[in-house]
Amino acid sequence: MDRRMLIFIAIAVSAVYGGAVALVEGNRQTVAIAGGIVVALAWLVVALAGERDVEND
Repeated sequence: MDRRMLIFIAIAVSAVYGGAVALVEGNRQTVAIAGGIVVALAWLVVALAGERDVEND
């Protein structure tokens, strides 16, 4: 998958979980922990699965 698309998805996931932590009332700590894990995994996918834009000389 194209790296730019993966970056866009990771940014969207980060924003959604950031908003969820801000909007959720009650048990914010659980939402923050789960969101942190999901966001970290999203950025790991960008780093590991994204196609590199390297030209072969």
